[in-house]
Amino acid sequence: MNPHTPIGKTPTEITPTATPPDDQARTKSVYTLQWNRFRIVRTEEDDFTFRNRTGWTEADLAGKLVLDAGCGMGRYARIAARMGGKVVGVDISDSVVAAKDLNPEPPIAGFVKADLVKLPFQDQTFDRIYSIGVIDHTPDPRRSFLALAGRLKPGGEIAIWIYRKEKPIVERIIDVHRAISTRLPTGLLLALSRIAAPVGAIKRRLSTSAWRPIQRVGVALHVLTIGVSMHPDREVRVCDTFDWYAPKYMSRHTFEEVAGWFREAGLVAIEDRSKRGGFFYEGQGIGVNATAKRPE
Repeated sequence: MNPHTPIGKTPTEITPTATPPDDQARTKSVYTLQWNRFRIVRTEEDDFTFRNRTGWTEADLAGKLVLDAGCGMGRYARIAARMGGKVVGVDISDSVVAAKDLNPEPPIAGFVKADLVKLPFQDQTFDRIYSIGVIDHTPDPRRSFLALAGRLKPGGEIAIWIYRKEKPIVERIIDVHRAISTRLPTGLLLALSRIAAPVGAIKRRLSTSAWRPIQRVGVALHVLTIGVSMHPDREVRVCDTFDWYAPKYMSRHTFEEVAGWFREAGLVAIEDRSKRGGFFYEGQGIGVNATAKRPE
């Protein structure tokens, strides 16, 4: 398969929800910068995250055609391919350049630059589809999900992970922070993310303290600086912080809302994997993680 040419006909357009028309120029520039600047390979962590958020094993992927929807630099595509899948990665940005550089050899089938709602693949093409931390950065997450679900074969499985809706006070803090950050130039925001990296390290130390009062201070600091990553690796902290504050779109959702999308797409065996928890490092954030199947 040539990943640079359309496969089959253009799929049926899905009626969008009431989202005002807008281009995704900032989304493209953010992820082009992020994934070409931060080519971070952490195989063990990525393997754990992929398996945890999809629930798939080598037996599930062996010989299957797999779509990585929002592949970034291809860190999960690498894992899915190592597990036996024939992986096609798609991203709206020039992060596909980094993905091709980091995954130059088969079994990766290819990387395609495309919008999730305008995918160059016909309906019911893929055996497995996953999208980890992506559709919540699109203008219309429901529409993006339905477009992906339409590419799933009968008997195929889909897995997504997106940000979870927080308590009202936390949602307000997020909205205030991002009302400012999304108006800043991406270069300046990247510099600020580097400056904030020590804050993330402090939050991690406080939150993991054995002394309860110190833990509470850490929790309070985390709420006030919720987008500042606590990952133990400094470069990952900078990357994750930039990823939180830079994109124009970053929606949060409930499992009930997401399950509604799955039912609308005609999927069955909907599973809430959010309750399984399981992070490679504590403090990596909690999201809505759901999987389902298309009936045979």
